[in-house]
Amino acid sequence: MSPFDKELLERVLYRCSCGSRKPISSLYFCRHCLDLRCGFCVSHEVDSHYCPNCMENMPSAEARLKKNRCANCFDCPHCGHTLSTRASSVSVPSPDDPTKHIAKKVYYLACAFCRWTSREIGLPDQTVASGAWPEQNNPASERIATLQEHYRTIAQREKMEKESRRFLGRKLSYLHLSDKYGLSSVAARKRSGLSSLALGGGLAGTGREDMGRPLDIAPATAVNLNEINDLPTELLTDPIDLYNVTSLEQRFAQLEFQPESVDNIYPTHKHLMIKRSQRCRRCEHNLSKPEYNPTSIKFKIQLAAYYHVPELVIFKIDPMQIGTTSKFIIKVVNPTNSGSVLTFLTLQQYQAVREEEDRNRKDKGEEDKNVSAINPLRQPSIVEATDQRMDIATARVELPTSKVYLPPRDDAAEFDEGGVDLAGHVDDRDVVMWRKSNKVGVQLKVHPEQAEVLVGFAIQYEYTNTIFAHDSKKEVRTANITVPVFLKLGTIQQN
Repeated sequence: MSPFDKELLERVLYRCSCGSRKPISSLYFCRHCLDLRCGFCVSHEVDSHYCPNCMENMPSAEARLKKNRCANCFDCPHCGHTLSTRASSVSVPSPDDPTKHIAKKVYYLACAFCRWTSREIGLPDQTVASGAWPEQNNPASERIATLQEHYRTIAQREKMEKESRRFLGRKLSYLHLSDKYGLSSVAARKRSGLSSLALGGGLAGTGREDMGRPLDIAPATAVNLNEINDLPTELLTDPIDLYNVTSLEQRFAQLEFQPESVDNIYPTHKHLMIKRSQRCRRCEHNLSKPEYNPTSIKFKIQLAAYYHVPELVIFKIDPMQIGTTSKFIIKVVNPTNSGSVLTFLTLQQYQAVREEEDRNRKDKGEEDKNVSAINPLRQPSIVEATDQRMDIATARVELPTSKVYLPPRDDAAEFDEGGVDLAGHVDDRDVVMWRKSNKVGVQLKVHPEQAEVLVGFAIQYEYTNTIFAHDSKKEVRTANITVPVFLKLGTIQQN
């Protein structure tokens, strides 16, 4: 089984601060809130746009103008893979002597997966590799651009009206709406037989009266369904060649034209991809921020949970039976550069610890500390999930009462011939089975009660925060963090 298999990753789940259960590879750790964050607890921001094929970086304004597509790269309209530019030579008459022919290099688009080429649809070859390939013209593009400009102006006007609170305290009637969107003036001009409404006469408040370009915002003409011709009878009598009919995926890839036959499908510009940064929704500090360069896979900030939270791995499980006690060993890995002490708590003890922390926070008046540090007026938007219950465990687990010391991570420990430095701690031989560098094997006992064995408990460890607070005079702070963990030990085969 692959280590990245979804079934294997979900065998050890950590409970996020919002209540959802996720593997440690899907969680972040906020060093300011000292809490776990999942994909629902972070806000996603777009940092940059880039083409995944040519790796060209593009500003947001330019990407919006080009409809989030690359101008130089194309996707195959038949299978969707990236098209490559191929070169070939053709014989053309010489400009000096028409009786003679010379070889000229031309370029065309080809798909290396399905062998589709641009010559199949009659697309002319280009003389340069990065030439402007012919594209289909949408007959409704001008109409769509006109409507977008019109409603963009209306949205801007509504924003100004909202800021000035012009319509505060009164409701908008039909007369207000018809006058606001220009429907009454359009209908009056159509009844009188006049031309389309111009920006200079009647569309007040748009802010573009000086352009003088006619703006047709009249709705489309209604068509009687009884006058529309029925489908041709050949569809019911003649056999259909499925090789020449486009599929739904091919039609959806070109919504403007929706070609019916494969002879009319054109290459589509490749979609742009983004690099995104993620912020904590409670304190708005960055949890993940990649490099701006599209070719770089490094991160400026990457506060993944497996860099700050001890990782639990199911190491060994003895044969289990319902109603009997079995043993299993978990491997605990300390990813930080500072030593820590691990304590195991039941879920009931975890609930008591959280209630005590909430009471202490209220007594000290620290409710407002979770307000955004960047924008103090913004309230935290984290809502705890109600469907992620704590009582999902199907087996009782016996937790050790002694504490387990986790040595710091040392990359050169494998070359050290000495033993592990326990810093004065003494291991319980009934609990600690083995040690190696920053890894320790801990033995637990389980009492299965159902065929599906799932245990739940909480780990409490000492976390050394390396971020210097302004009010702590650059002193390293240490905090006790408690995280609930759920382990899927497997299924008992019943005879």
